[in-house]
Amino acid sequence: MSHYSWLEKKVLRSVDLLRLWPDNPRLDPDEKHLNIIEYTSDLLSDNGEKDSFLKLVDSISSQGYIPADPVVIWQNEENDKYYVAEGNRRILALKLLRNPQKAPKSIRSFIRKKAELLDRDSIEKIKVCVAPSFEECEWYINQRHALSSLQRPWSRLQQQRWIAELYDKYEGNIEKVMSITGLNKGQLEYTLRILTIRDLALDPVVMKELDSLEQEKVKSHRIPMTILERWFMNPQVREKWGFEFEDDKFRIISNRKSFLFAYAIWLKHVIHRDDLDVQIQINTRTITSNLDILIEQLPQVSFEQENEEVTSESMDTEHPNINESRTESNTVEPPSKRPINKNPDRNQMIYENYQLNTSNYKLDALFRELKVLPIVKYRNCAAISLRVFLDLSINEYINVENCKEEVCSRYNNKPFQDITLKQRLEYIKQNKLASKTPAYKVVEKLLNTNNDYCLDTLNVYIHGVETHHTGKHFLNGFWDFLSPLLKEIIDLKEV
Repeated sequence: MSHYSWLEKKVLRSVDLLRLWPDNPRLDPDEKHLNIIEYTSDLLSDNGEKDSFLKLVDSISSQGYIPADPVVIWQNEENDKYYVAEGNRRILALKLLRNPQKAPKSIRSFIRKKAELLDRDSIEKIKVCVAPSFEECEWYINQRHALSSLQRPWSRLQQQRWIAELYDKYEGNIEKVMSITGLNKGQLEYTLRILTIRDLALDPVVMKELDSLEQEKVKSHRIPMTILERWFMNPQVREKWGFEFEDDKFRIISNRKSFLFAYAIWLKHVIHRDDLDVQIQINTRTITSNLDILIEQLPQVSFEQENEEVTSESMDTEHPNINESRTESNTVEPPSKRPINKNPDRNQMIYENYQLNTSNYKLDALFRELKVLPIVKYRNCAAISLRVFLDLSINEYINVENCKEEVCSRYNNKPFQDITLKQRLEYIKQNKLASKTPAYKVVEKLLNTNNDYCLDTLNVYIHGVETHHTGKHFLNGFWDFLSPLLKEIIDLKEV
């Protein structure tokens, strides 16, 4: 073990100067991670990861930072910055506790309360192990996540992603990847086949059969990999759906479009959409006990090939480069269906590429419903919901900023529920928003009754009898007008 003697040495490093690892398999590989909020939001998108991370923050705030397991870093030769190879969750927790204002809005109040319980100077610097290079970190990363149970391990898919990244990095050198991971050739080839099947879920043919909520789950780490493996490793499924394995390759020998359509419907039921006309229970138990019935209920896969040109290109789905295949597969919709920014003719008020990260159930549920609600058919519902969405967003912002008592004090100590939306908007305009910023200007115009896009218009949707200003163009325009404010006060972003 003398080769890893650097693990025995620990040096002090500033928490604020350590950079998080953007290729961490815990993170969604399709997301950009340019700041602390983006790293945290990605981590919190998985409920299991979120619960574990908040418990970690709580533990550090109450017991202090305990250096039981080494934090491993390396220096990037290109920019001389130090990056965290192992211990990203702990470093992220420390960064947030030192600077609560950098936390996403959905957990900012929680982080602030926890930060008040400890001396931030006590976590300014921590001891870390400095690896000579990232390659030297790889052995430890693999050992840590394959064998240790002291910290939260990667999920099955996250472990598989790590293996795939090594496979890409070493240009398919299986012997090298085997030496790092400790896997034998069969285990490595099995993992690459499973990842190829998983990445097929991002194929445009599959994606166009899924709605926006299903697409979001498919793109995340939340597909149950155990169910996927149990299904595609079954010889009967292999025969009925028409595919085969060769080393690390996965080949479709049936009609590709028919196979992908069946795969899309299978995904819908694995995700457990309760609103489907016929809910097929697909899990590890039913795959074992009711496989014949499941295959019969799902779309039948055709073996008739459309033409030689199509099948010669699509029959062989390999895994030459995970990153390249992932990039190509991210085109989830044909160009004609992609959301166009500021398009007044769109059928849904909220664009599909908007994401909201919040712990407020009502706000989250309303956001998701407005992403699929057809405005032309339900224009009054959309209009009223727009006013409610703004109201909930302002309340959430006040809760996150922990200034509810201050708002009540501002208005003669009235109960918070008796303070009007207009008064809450006036408060955040005067006390929370920087002057002349886009969000400030939106509030300024909302409070001006001479504007069409004003609070009075929103109030008329609920309390008035007029039916004007409920057209598709106007409602879409109102959402676009509010967007700069919403992006400032809640964790709303475009992806």
